Amino acid sequence: MGVIRIANNSVSVVVYSYGVAEIEGESIVVYLELAPQHPKAVGAIWASLVNGTKEKLVISDPEAGESLIVRGLNRRYHRLTMDAPRIAGRARPKHLRLVAPLACQIERLSKPFVTLAWQWKDHAGVEHSLSPATSLAAMLERYSPLPILIEWGDYLLAEAREREFAMPLIRGGEAPEGWVIQSAPWEEIISDGIKSGQITLGEVTWRKP
Repeated sequence: MGVIRIANNSVSVVVYSYGVAEIEGESIVVYLELAPQHPKAVGAIWASLVNGTKEKLVISDPEAGESLIVRGLNRRYHRLTMDAPRIAGRARPKHLRLVAPLACQIERLSKPFVTLAWQWKDHAGVEHSLSPATSLAAMLERYSPLPILIEWGDYLLAEAREREFAMPLIRGGEAPEGWVIQSAPWEEIISDGIKSGQITLGEVTWRKP
């Protein structure tokens, strides 16, 4: 298996995994995990992704058999860094994971956003996970005025896919499953699901605005 790399016009670094969203005709990095390497190299890639110039970068993925021309958000990502073991006499390498804010919250329902699968461990070391469908329902429940139930997630994502409002991320390495969600008629989707019996309101009372 070949090594995945991302490069700007000055440096190239090793990538563990990536997720790219096709939004308005552009390929935008929404998830990126870099292998531990020199902090200046990591910093140079991070700067290219956020500097506001729409600088193009290249992801080379031998497994995919092609290179992707991508750009960053041109604004800050959620940035998780961790020191790797020091190599004698050298600067401590940095491990970097970037997650786009649009994969964590819905800024406006009229704009595309991303729903990801999540995995984590709690303080007791117990593993937990959320599917992209559950993440979608949770995001809509929090950021939309509609009374979304978390258990509707599978239905909501399936309908978004069927109606072509959801497209899969382009992924490489061990990147989590994810979907780009376009502006969708969620009120209509919910109403159709209730009428067809695919979802139920339970104890929620809902009247159309």
